[in-house]
Amino acid sequence: MRSRWLVPSLAALLPACASGGSDDGSGHWTPGKGDGSFDLVEAGPAPVGGSVDITLNGSVPAYRVQSFGGTQVTIDLGGASPYLVVEGPLANNGDTVAVGGGTVVAEGGGHLELTLAQAGVYRILAGTQQSLGQGSAASGQLTLAVSCGAACWRQMIDQKTFVAQVQQQSGGAFASYAQTEIAALIPDPDAATQVTAQLNAILADSNLSGIDRFPLIALADVSAIRPALGAIPNNPPAPDQVVTGDLAMLLGPCTPDRSLPADLTPALPGVKYGQFPSVTLSPCQFAHAGTLAQVLTSLAAQNGSSVTYKGQTIQSPRDLFAALVASGHTIEVRNERMYANFLSLMVGDSDLIWPVWLDTGLPLSSGDSFTIPVGHSQQEWRITGPDVDTRVTFFLGISGAGFFGQTDSRPAWSGTIASTDYTVASASDANYDFLLTTVDTAAMYLRRNRVERMTVAAGMPADGYGYVGVCNDSNATVELAAAGTISAFPLLRAAALDSQPDLGDGLDDIMRELPKDGDGIADPGDALRRAVAMQPFPDGSPLMWDAALGAQIATARQDVAGM
Repeated sequence: MRSRWLVPSLAALLPACASGGSDDGSGHWTPGKGDGSFDLVEAGPAPVGGSVDITLNGSVPAYRVQSFGGTQVTIDLGGASPYLVVEGPLANNGDTVAVGGGTVVAEGGGHLELTLAQAGVYRILAGTQQSLGQGSAASGQLTLAVSCGAACWRQMIDQKTFVAQVQQQSGGAFASYAQTEIAALIPDPDAATQVTAQLNAILADSNLSGIDRFPLIALADVSAIRPALGAIPNNPPAPDQVVTGDLAMLLGPCTPDRSLPADLTPALPGVKYGQFPSVTLSPCQFAHAGTLAQVLTSLAAQNGSSVTYKGQTIQSPRDLFAALVASGHTIEVRNERMYANFLSLMVGDSDLIWPVWLDTGLPLSSGDSFTIPVGHSQQEWRITGPDVDTRVTFFLGISGAGFFGQTDSRPAWSGTIASTDYTVASASDANYDFLLTTVDTAAMYLRRNRVERMTVAAGMPADGYGYVGVCNDSNATVELAAAGTISAFPLLRAAALDSQPDLGDGLDDIMRELPKDGDGIADPGDALRRAVAMQPFPDGSPLMWDAALGAQIATARQDVAGM
């Protein structure tokens, strides 16, 4: 479908253009120039929109950036005698091209402005005049900052354009697919019938009126929304899998599989289910994410699993994180929220914008009911160090609670923000206990969910997903235990569970303290505060694709500020 849906960019035929260059007479970078003097190492995604501090200690890092064709970036490297080399686009997403072995498109001092005309993966080598410029030893302190000025994200296609094109090319194939998806997302037959009727009315309209707010579900219809919130694409956790062995051996080689999924159906060629794999994660970051997630899930389940690391036998996620910090790793812990990408469709080389809409029933000062895309929240840990360099998340999905490898490139329209973001480098850091509490609470939640799925939720659809909680409930549990706050919305754990006997797992009081939004909003002001906290874009963001939504969010923020 790529040829049917997208017109290849003429810019892809043009070379990268750059301003900047060497200002001290150093020779140009050539592969092998630093052999014997320093190592070149993959460092993962470039800090686009931010910055990162770099310590050169015998190695020079290479940060990845993705061009979507004509992407304009500005790169600044601060510190003593900074020197930059940019290479790309790299074949095979750079996974088979040695760092420093790609085509150099720009190099020079501490400031470069580039147009990366060809789509693909590029690497930014961040060093010094002495190292990259002259081939001498790499040492010193630097700060790399990267900003994007144009073509900063993958192309997107909206619902109306997509459906109109599919109907034109494939007749009733989309309607058939959508009805199947509705049945999967909404197990309740009556609710599914109502939503299907909405869709059929929209498709019968030549203007597809209402498609931009389909499907729309009221929070009061909890039987519909509870199961739907579990449809975040992920590989199911395997808490019964027993894992033993040396951590390095378990992680395995750095051979990522960034292949795209197959077409959704032959009737919709080029349309795929899922999210684009990240090409800016380094090979090790990508390849090790799922494996480490399984190790953490198995340890959390207390199923007899253990791993050895630095001579220690480790039997819990908490002890593993403590051992990693003690051995020179840094761990960034983030409380993330974003719009849930339920339909999760790729159309050629584009992301399909299609949220599920939630009428919260919360009144705004404008007289409107706050109506927003359903949000997803999760805990994420970004681990960097000599032995482990990868990213994992934790949340409750429809297949159960677990740790998941973070390897997808989320569609830009869904956004991502972090309500808290701390980096811990040693046991003496102020947020060290916070870090350990997050992963320890996640492990406790996983075990509790396993018990509840077999007891209070036994026999329910999806093992009671939605009744015992959803992704936001699991995230709120971790946040409340670690930070003493609650900022996720909606929380759908059933109020009836508060009267169940204690499990004695350390989470009984926390579970009862969580709001039960699905059984009625007890505090509209607090609910509005949490709903606003879930919005991933600031006012005026160029990524806000829906003007009416942006206006409602701005009003809601003003209402919260005036409380």
